[in-house]
Amino acid sequence: MTKWARNDAINYLDLEDFKRIISKLQDMQTEFTEDIPPFETRYAGILEGILAQIGSEYFGKELYKGVVNKAVWLFYCLIKNHPFFNGNKRVAVVALFDFLKRNVSELYIDDDAILNDLFRMAIRTSESDPTEIEAVKRYLKRKIRSFILEF
Repeated sequence: MTKWARNDAINYLDLEDFKRIISKLQDMQTEFTEDIPPFETRYAGILEGILAQIGSEYFGKELYKGVVNKAVWLFYCLIKNHPFFNGNKRVAVVALFDFLKRNVSELYIDDDAILNDLFRMAIRTSESDPTEIEAVKRYLKRKIRSFILEF
């Protein structure tokens, strides 16, 4: 258990959660210039692979230990692996918020953080070169921790 987890069990996102996220973003799409395609048109297997990887174990040990590391990798993979035809950064922002909200005791993300910090995180991740992965992960970890009340 990390100091940010509500309990020992991590509450992971699943395909139904992503259907809901896509639906919410489609309802809001008048606020964006580009449409969010239907969930069913995603690239087959990529989202499923990301979700399986986040909770995976290697020789009985978690590959991504703790809520923050899992959140970093979820966010990074949703942006860099492009499971959707369009809207990957928007989906990643909402999925990160949803994942953190489920798994931490107090989350400090106001409208300004959503509109600025989270989208800046998404842009920086999207524009990063694959060789910068460790620097991007450190940046994301630092930003995500800033949204969480330590107890």
